[in-house]
Amino acid sequence: MQHRIFHNWFLKIASLCLAALLWAAVSNEASSEIGLEVPVEYRNIPSQMEITGDMTNTVQVRPRGSSNVIKGITARDIATTIDLGNMRTGEKIVALSPHNVEAPFGADVIRVSPSSVRFTLERTLAKTVPIAATIVGPPSEGYEVSRILLNPGVVQIEGPESRVNSLSSIATVPIRVERKQSTFEQTADLDVPDPQIRLLRPSPVNVKIEIRHKR
Repeated sequence: MQHRIFHNWFLKIASLCLAALLWAAVSNEASSEIGLEVPVEYRNIPSQMEITGDMTNTVQVRPRGSSNVIKGITARDIATTIDLGNMRTGEKIVALSPHNVEAPFGADVIRVSPSSVRFTLERTLAKTVPIAATIVGPPSEGYEVSRILLNPGVVQIEGPESRVNSLSSIATVPIRVERKQSTFEQTADLDVPDPQIRLLRPSPVNVKIEIRHKR
C-alpha cells in the first residue's frame, strides 16, 4: 500500500498542483450569459402520426459560462429537443426546461422560454376524393358548357385525420372559358387548400370541357 501511495510521488504532486491552478484560473474567470433563438426538434414521432396545430418552432435559450466559452457559442451549437416516442394521439402540453437543451461543454443552460409548448398528435389518414373542375367565366354569347370530363376523376390524399376528413373534394386551378365557342382540352394542376394535405400521386389532370350552342 505504501508503495502505491509514494510511487511517482513527484508526478502525483505536480498533477495535483496543475489541477488546482487550472481550477483557480477557471473559477476566477468572469461568467457570461447570452440569449439565442434555437429551433425545436421533435424527435421519435410515432409511426403513422403527425403533429398539427400552432406548433412552436423556436425557443429562446440562455446559456451561461465563462466568457471564452460563451463568446464562441452560436445557435447551431445548441439543440432543443422534445421526445414524442411514448406519446399517443391528442392535444399535448409539454414542459420545457434546461434538461431539453443540449449545450456545449462548459455552458450551463439556465432558462428556456417559453416554458412549455402545445401541439396535437393526430393519426395519418389516407382517403380518395373526387376532383372538381373550377370553371371561370361564361362562354361566348349563345354558347354553354354542356359537360366536363376529368381524367383522372379522383385523387388520393394523405394527412392529419381531422384535416383529411374535412375535405370532400379537391379543386383544380381555375380554367377560363370566356369567349369559347367549341370544345377544348387542357391540363390543370390541383389546388390543395391545406398545406398539411399531401397528394399521394401528384400529377396534372386532363380536363375536357364540351361547349355547345344553347338550346
